[in-house]
Amino acid sequence: MTGGWAARAAAGAALEWRVELRHGVPAAAAVLAVLWTAVLLAVPAASAPTVAAHLLIVDTAGFGVLFAVVLVLFERAEGGRAILAAAPLRSAEYVGAKLGVLTCLAAAIAVPMTLAAARGRPGAGSALPPVLLGVVLLSLLLVGGVLAACGRSAGPGVLFTRLPLVAPLVAAPLVHVSGALDHPLLYLVPTTGGADLIRAGLLPEAAPGAGPLAVAVLYLLVWIAGAAVLAGRAAGPETAAAVPPPGDRSSLRPELGEGRTTGTARARADAPAAGRVPGGTGASAVPRRGGAVGGLARVDLRGLLRDPMLVALLLGPVLLALALRWGYPPVSGFLSDRYGLDTAPLAPVLLAALVVLHVPMMIGAIAALRTVEDADDGTQLLYRVSPLGLPRYLAYRLAVASIAAAGGLAAAVPLSGLAAGVPAERAPALVAAVALAALQAPLFVLAATAFAPSKIETLVLVKVAGAVFTLTPVAVWWLPGRAAWALAPLPLFWPTAVLPGFGTVPWPAGLAAGTVVAALSGAWLVRRTVRRLEGG
Repeated sequence: MTGGWAARAAAGAALEWRVELRHGVPAAAAVLAVLWTAVLLAVPAASAPTVAAHLLIVDTAGFGVLFAVVLVLFERAEGGRAILAAAPLRSAEYVGAKLGVLTCLAAAIAVPMTLAAARGRPGAGSALPPVLLGVVLLSLLLVGGVLAACGRSAGPGVLFTRLPLVAPLVAAPLVHVSGALDHPLLYLVPTTGGADLIRAGLLPEAAPGAGPLAVAVLYLLVWIAGAAVLAGRAAGPETAAAVPPPGDRSSLRPELGEGRTTGTARARADAPAAGRVPGGTGASAVPRRGGAVGGLARVDLRGLLRDPMLVALLLGPVLLALALRWGYPPVSGFLSDRYGLDTAPLAPVLLAALVVLHVPMMIGAIAALRTVEDADDGTQLLYRVSPLGLPRYLAYRLAVASIAAAGGLAAAVPLSGLAAGVPAERAPALVAAVALAALQAPLFVLAATAFAPSKIETLVLVKVAGAVFTLTPVAVWWLPGRAAWALAPLPLFWPTAVLPGFGTVPWPAGLAAGTVVAALSGAWLVRRTVRRLEGG
């Protein structure tokens, strides 16, 4: 990698591709391409372009956002960015490799989606150039923007503090394309021009003229250039003293205040005290209240309000429910007035996809990241050789995920307002659906610990699971007759099947069957998890 800039850029892109391939990022792109293309093929041809435009803006263009941040955090913790200081690869080429690979993956997802959405008109391929250009430009700005905002961050808390700052860059073009608000000031948000390019390919009759579109694209290009420059500065090389030595991953934990012990140090302080081995002397021989599990609980409670992950776990379901309670009525009215769509019959699907399954997925993802982080920084190894042991450590993490999911659902379901139409006699079915849904959070944790050896793989799983958790209720609702029973082996099927409004199975039978499926799935995942952790 000693040649000119082109050779260095090509080598950097090849290395970036190998890293992302190893972590499963292209596999996630392939799965999402298949899922969203199948959805668009199932949508009537007249409505598919509208649905595709929204999906491309909300999901596909931002495909690389999460992975870009986590890859930079991972490389910083491993010392890779310190090595960059002595390597021929420059900061601009390092950032360019990430932007290029992640943007190419976003464009690859967009190709089959666009063709599926434009199938109802002659020359469907003509939609590809403007759509792909729009997706590429949006991806470059979104990924470059988060690298600029998060490139110097020390821990995963940035996922909950700075990453949400990208939301206006997605919300403004979404509002613009939907027609909910069509005001010239929206073009001050640069992503609006990229959204218009997507709309020009899929919905040419609704797109602006060539002149305004060209101005919007030039404005977007200026922002992309600025984001790339800032990203190069933020994600540039660091001195070796700025990063931990190889194998010490404690910097992946967020810095939560002066004097806070992190990772392994915290475990050393608390794990032995959680249950002293008999035979000691003095105060150290007296077990602390609650035993080993109580000690682990105290470790979590001490950082409860200072750890962004735990704050998100506590507040996320309530914030989601309030957003639905206040946002759903005006959105429903807008869809009725503009498109003649009556959303009342779809209330069970929305309740299942946006609350009943989304809350446990959100809590399970946070708990999984916490568990994988313990394995990354060596904390889990210390707990394994402490009186706590691996089985009780794992049982504690699963119990916390279950309890948090149940509590989150108990708050979110009534607060969302989507369950207001459930009659009193169907309340037991709703309770059964919530109980089965709460089991999905520990199953998600087990799936991550069984198949995702690092946080990057865990977030790949989260990205794919978001689509699966959302589409399962849609599939159960849409599939004709008994075809929905093809999904019965999935634990996700049963909370949806017993939910009022679906009527797929009576709730007593569904509760029993869903519990058995979850138990069998959990037992298999536990065995796989224990083998992997004990062998790791």
